[in-house]
Amino acid sequence: MKSVRRIDSVFVPVTDISSAEEWYMSIFPFKVVYRSIDEQYVGFRFDEEGEIKTALTLYKVDEMPERNHIPFNFYCEDIDGYYTFVTERGVKVNEIQGGDGMRFFDLFDPDGNQLGVVTF
Repeated sequence: MKSVRRIDSVFVPVTDISSAEEWYMSIFPFKVVYRSIDEQYVGFRFDEEGEIKTALTLYKVDEMPERNHIPFNFYCEDIDGYYTFVTERGVKVNEIQGGDGMRFFDLFDPDGNQLGVVTF
């Protein structure tokens, strides 16, 4: 039986590809793996060896869509250290919360995309 093995990429809308790429590269340990010729998309993967992980692809929009829920979480082993890292860089975040064996917080990119960070 043929089956799906992983989520290959998640897509995040941004209004300025160039500045968003710079921001995401400064906040996450990414490397660029794809850039569309028309400069409407840029794709990242984590800059590490081993099994291919899910990619994050930014795509250009003229106006940000309304969202009512976080689209996904990033997993982080040292959530306190990462929280310090992003807050020292002026990233908008909410407080670390916990429950059910998890600790988590949300951060916001310059376009207001709300992204979760979780550890368990």
